[in-house]
Amino acid sequence: MKEFFRTVVWGVLLCMAAANAQEQNRYLMGPGDEIRLTVYNQPDLTTEGQISGDGTMEIPLLGTVQLAGRSSADAARMIAEHYVRGDFLQDAHVNILITKYRSQSVAILGKVNNPGKLILEGPTSLTDALAYAGGVSETGSERLILIRTDKNGRQERYEYDLQQLLNHDAEDQPVVWMRNGDTIYVPVAGRFYLSGEVRSPGMYPLDRKLNVMQALGVGGGPTARANTKAVKLYRRQPNGSTKELRANPEEPVMDGDVLVIQESLF
Repeated sequence: MKEFFRTVVWGVLLCMAAANAQEQNRYLMGPGDEIRLTVYNQPDLTTEGQISGDGTMEIPLLGTVQLAGRSSADAARMIAEHYVRGDFLQDAHVNILITKYRSQSVAILGKVNNPGKLILEGPTSLTDALAYAGGVSETGSERLILIRTDKNGRQERYEYDLQQLLNHDAEDQPVVWMRNGDTIYVPVAGRFYLSGEVRSPGMYPLDRKLNVMQALGVGGGPTARANTKAVKLYRRQPNGSTKELRANPEEPVMDGDVLVIQESLF
């Protein structure tokens, strides 16, 4: 029994170590990061230091080496190749451990409980970053906006649904990893109104995507007297006027919409 327990614990530790190594491999090092470099069977080559402002660091026997923009695994392979090609070692096994993360950050703005700047201490998902900011505030939307600058300096805008991100396993939704310079913005949640033959009429936050049928469900659903085939939708137009529409159950609800459920005549 004890042997089985040791095997299970050892397996868990191996998985944790593999996960940590995998996370470090995703992270691209930059100025300010601190690392510890070791070479197998070569204790004299062990060194610790901080990557300088120009992205370089002094490596034993090799001198100044560019590390910024590389993952720890990629940098370790490169240094090992330099040791072998320079005839310093016949077979080099190099390991780099990031001891302090300082070079990368994201901005978290809008309706979160603690907006500000977040230093990326290793790989961080969008939902992780949101959690560090205290989560979405009461007036915030679950529609998240990510602004990212591409390699050509152009800004790209992405929108994500928080519930889908939190249920990425069930929804087959890939994890969104943060990059240096990203900005997360949480807008104010919209509002919609329910009136007529609905169990709980009133104003509701439009903090995620809803269609007409889902919006009625938020209000407790239609009453027994409701005519579900005669739902009126009043929507504000760009010129400021309000237009009356016949609501389709699959029609997306927009900020400011008023849904009126009429009473059945029979």
